[in-house]
Amino acid sequence: MVSQKQSKRATTSTMRKAVKRVLFRGDDVTTIEECRRCGKSIESHHVDCPSCGCADIVEYRIQ
Repeated sequence: MVSQKQSKRATTSTMRKAVKRVLFRGDDVTTIEECRRCGKSIESHHVDCPSCGCADIVEYRIQ
């Protein structure tokens, strides 16, 4: 149960950072990569998800 709370905090923190980047950005493009199965944010789409092992990673580009 503790790991779920930490995971939610990490996801919320990542999402908060992404929203701040979108709202307070210049002309930069924000890229978010996450697992299609569990929604965990991933640093690189060239690796499997560290949480669930899924290889299906999606990339969102917010302009």
